[in-house]
Amino acid sequence: MSAGTSGQGAPDLAGSSAQASASGAPDTLAFSGITVRFGGIVALQDVSFNVAVGESVGLIGPNGAGKTTLLDVAAGVRRPQAGEVRLYGRAITRASVVRRARLGVARTFQQLSLFDGMTVREHVLLGYLAGRAPNMPLRGFLSRRSRVERTARADDSPLSPGALLSRLGLERVADELAGEQSVGVVRMVDLARALASRPRVLLLDEPVSGLSEHEADDVGRVLLSLRADHELAVLVVEHNLAFARLVSDRIVALDFGEVIASGAPGDVLSSDELRRAYFGADAQEEAVIAALGPAPVVAGPDASEAGG
Repeated sequence: MSAGTSGQGAPDLAGSSAQASASGAPDTLAFSGITVRFGGIVALQDVSFNVAVGESVGLIGPNGAGKTTLLDVAAGVRRPQAGEVRLYGRAITRASVVRRARLGVARTFQQLSLFDGMTVREHVLLGYLAGRAPNMPLRGFLSRRSRVERTARADDSPLSPGALLSRLGLERVADELAGEQSVGVVRMVDLARALASRPRVLLLDEPVSGLSEHEADDVGRVLLSLRADHELAVLVVEHNLAFARLVSDRIVALDFGEVIASGAPGDVLSSDELRRAYFGADAQEEAVIAALGPAPVVAGPDASEAGG
């Protein structure tokens, strides 16, 4: 299955050859026929698409479309009733969250969650330790903190805690409590923590939620450079469509749990399918009316006639 295969009936707006990795690289993460139900509610229905090495795929859609549910499936938080998740061709559908983390799957969260009393640096070190000793409990980190810090300081790789704190602009607050930082800083802390685990797949759940336009642009530039430098496969859920366009090589759009469009960002964002998903059944009619241009100005009665 080529990168970008969408669910049955969903338009492939970029074409299969355009969506394949230019280098012919294998697909890192693949969803095939993913179906999730909550009782009688279908959250995801036959969702299929892939993310290639070094590729960033945006996952968009209205509230309730199933985006975060699919991220939960990818991370191992939720098991689908049908379908398969594969990592580098290996089935991981039944693998636990811990197992997937060991295999290189890292995630950030829409709802930010921090450890009380821990600094920005400690949060990043925790991610670093998770990549090196994924079975160690939090108390193990606390008791071995000095040793972990020494190891991290000796690490001169681009994804070391020190390098990430610098690259993400966190050095000046590194030794301050993470819980006392602004939303923008905490988003960067969450990203740094995930990256410190040295992932092969990065799952991002609304990484710029609550950020200003300037802060969102900063996050976008960081993601683009990191993806290029480390050949990460990135799946990003985002309501901010401008940000999704900025960071995505491809976009997959969901509505009511089904793939409704997949392809190049410009094609998907301008598609009738997406307009209907966001604005309802009248979107196509509105587009036709808009294409007609402004209504002609009808002149009122001549002044002389009005007074006659």
